[in-house]
Amino acid sequence: MAVSAATPAAAAATVRRPQQRPPAVPLQRRQQLAAAGPLLRQRSGQQRLLPPARAAALEKLAPAGSVDIESLDYVDGCFSVQGCLVTAASPDTVYQVLTDYDSLPRVFHNVESSMLRQCPESRQKQLVQTCKWAFLVFSGTFVNELNVVEDAASRQLTFSLVESAFMKEFVGSWDVQPAAEGLTKVRHRLSVRPMVAPPQKIGDLSKKIFKKQVVGILEDLAQELERQQ
Repeated sequence: MAVSAATPAAAAATVRRPQQRPPAVPLQRRQQLAAAGPLLRQRSGQQRLLPPARAAALEKLAPAGSVDIESLDYVDGCFSVQGCLVTAASPDTVYQVLTDYDSLPRVFHNVESSMLRQCPESRQKQLVQTCKWAFLVFSGTFVNELNVVEDAASRQLTFSLVESAFMKEFVGSWDVQPAAEGLTKVRHRLSVRPMVAPPQKIGDLSKKIFKKQVVGILEDLAQELERQQ
C-alpha cells in the first residue's frame, strides 16, 4: 500500500503464504508487555513507562481482536471487502510503511516485486507489481499496473487498475486515522472483479479464501509495524 501494499492488488488473487515462515502473530509482543500495573516497554536497550491510559488501551489489543473483517460480499462477479487493523504505531509510521513501495515485497508475502513509475502522458503515479497467487492445485504469478493517488494530509491511498491479466476491475484504498489513547486505526478496502468471475455459488464459497488473504495482508502490516516499535 503501499498497495495495499499488500498490496491491495495482491489480495485480489488467492495467495499461498510461504511455509518456511512461522504463522504471523502480529501483536503478541505488545500483549506480553501489557501487564497489570505500570507498563514498561523495551526499546533500544532502554525501558520507558507508558501512561496508564495508553497501557490500558494496549491491554485491550488482544491478538484475536487486532485485525477485523468489517464487511465481505460477492455480488455480480465482484468481491468487496473491508478490513480494519488497530495498532500502537503512529499514523505517520503506518503511512510511511504503506508508501515505501520498494519495500513492499519485504513487508507483504504475496508481493514478489514492486516498482513505482510515472505515466509519461498523464504524469500519474503508477505502481507495477508482480504478485503471487495459489488456488487449489494451481499457483503462479501475475502482474498488476495500478494508478496511485496519495493524500498525505489525510493519510489516504487509493489505487485503480490500469492493466492486469488476472483482474477486470480493481479499486483499493488504505485509510490511516488516529484513534483513542494514542492508537491508530488502519482500514483497507478492496473491490475486485476477476477476469473470469465464478458463478454466484462458487463465489460465495470463495469469499472465505478471499477473506483469509486480506487478513494475511493486515497481519503482514501489523508485523512490520511491530518491528518498527
